[in-house]
Amino acid sequence: MKYRLAFVAAIAAVAACSLTVIAADGGLPAQGPAGLGINIEPLWSAALMADTQTRQCEWIDSLAGRLMENRPRMLIHIGDTHFEWANRCAFRAIVDMLRTEPGALEFHLAPGNHDMRNGVLKFHLRLAATEGIYGLDGGFTYQAEGYNYQAEPHFMGGPQWPVWNPEVANHPGWQLYVQGKMPNWGGPVAPCRYVFKRGAIRFIVCDWSYNDDQRDWLREIITQPDDSSVTIVLHHSHDVGKLARYFDGLEGRHNVKLVLSGHNHRYSHVKRDGITYITSAGIAHGPGRDCDALTLWVYKDYLRLDRYVIPKGASPQDIQGPQPIWMCEGSFGDYQRPPLPKRMPAYVRDLGIEHGVYYERSK
Repeated sequence: MKYRLAFVAAIAAVAACSLTVIAADGGLPAQGPAGLGINIEPLWSAALMADTQTRQCEWIDSLAGRLMENRPRMLIHIGDTHFEWANRCAFRAIVDMLRTEPGALEFHLAPGNHDMRNGVLKFHLRLAATEGIYGLDGGFTYQAEGYNYQAEPHFMGGPQWPVWNPEVANHPGWQLYVQGKMPNWGGPVAPCRYVFKRGAIRFIVCDWSYNDDQRDWLREIITQPDDSSVTIVLHHSHDVGKLARYFDGLEGRHNVKLVLSGHNHRYSHVKRDGITYITSAGIAHGPGRDCDALTLWVYKDYLRLDRYVIPKGASPQDIQGPQPIWMCEGSFGDYQRPPLPKRMPAYVRDLGIEHGVYYERSK
């Protein structure tokens, strides 16, 4: 991938932390924000997707392929994955991205409502995230309208099937032993939220919907001293009115500049009290609506978020972009992922499957 600056007359107004940026052909800034140096090559990038609960696989494959052209170091999903089978559609696309360079890409999920069951993260997501064991569809046994079907399961693990990231490896809400509460009409039984930092960016992964307990947790984190330059919040539910409650009365006391959401299946861009709220359209509707995916570019002294769009009714190969939609100045560093924590050898059994399938993997 060649990174370049093209000084041509293509101009786009880009929403930034507190400024407007002139963008050039290819989505790269021809003129950086005041006070920022111009960096021809980014330090690293992260790919972002949302709402992939569809069997319109061509749209997912096309956008995932375009993101991979940017050679991201990290993949982030903003919820509603439809990750039942690692060799089908959305999960296959993500797993293919993770396995492009074994051990080189990490994956983070801000769970959506469809990723939860009875107040806990679905078992197959926890199995893949913490154990690196992925369910494969061995053939249909039942199929219904849309993306609902049952299939004969097979399971795979090993060096080519990675644990997602260091932060969830021992996280209580992501472990296999977590039990749901049925029925569950309130907040999560076992919260999945966590914080991670890469390159002087603090990412806060939230549970899918607003609740007072999460509000207290988030406000405590963002008002404590921290060495990050910018904080980005990942929160599946998109209601800006509720999201803004997390930050009520805290102006000037935190460094949150961007909140990324999904859930609504429509693109939205709102700025309030110095924070930009962006809702990704996601890929749930295939040709029925606009579909999109994002890349976060990290430069030495600014961030830029680009959007790639397949317009409603267009061919999945007809990707428009990159369209710069947000920029923010700061002081950022190279990508460094912490090592995975050591874990005890574990026997894993999927109790939800008729056949008992056992694995042993040393951590």
